Amino acid sequence: MRALAAAAAGAALLASVVGGVWAATPAPDAHDRALAAKLNAQAKTFRGIAGGTSKQSQDSLDNCAAFKKNPSAAFSAFFLLIPVFLAEVVNEYGPQIRALRASVATMHPDAPLFRKWLTAEIGSLDLLLGFDNHGKKVDLCTAAQVLLDKKSTDGDIYRVTGLHGTAIAQLFANKSSEALKTLNPQMRKFFVAAGLSAADAKTLTSS
Repeated sequence: MRALAAAAAGAALLASVVGGVWAATPAPDAHDRALAAKLNAQAKTFRGIAGGTSKQSQDSLDNCAAFKKNPSAAFSAFFLLIPVFLAEVVNEYGPQIRALRASVATMHPDAPLFRKWLTAEIGSLDLLLGFDNHGKKVDLCTAAQVLLDKKSTDGDIYRVTGLHGTAIAQLFANKSSEALKTLNPQMRKFFVAAGLSAADAKTLTSS
């Protein structure tokens, strides 16, 4: 009898857990499926941008005279230069990013999860657009040395990157980015349920 009771209790617990998982990711209706398809089509413009930019930038740093004898410094510099890489993306794809942001702002999904995720995405796009340095060409080697120097002032950073230190700091403490980390796993399942491929769902929720 105890075994049967334990089995029944285990089954009830499993059912409640599974039920909770499904409840956390509601099935998209026709309206939300159409929005997901539209968003996926627009986002395809940006596929592959990050990977190509990262490799090209790392190669440039590896050739800097100041880092040739100190590869670990080049590795640290790469992460400090992320705002500069974002500025390069905005310089090249600014019109497309602004168009995507405007389009996302007009979307009004039925599912609360989708609405929360889109709000966070708009915040993330606003953050990205905040790294507009108005087309300034940045010497990565010089910028890396300035960013690594703890004595550098905001004026020093702006002179070589076209970005203020306050803008750079937002990258590492942004509420929209934190919200996306929480929402992305659920939205990945939501997008697959909406008819997107697993690969496309993963790309849309990789921020």
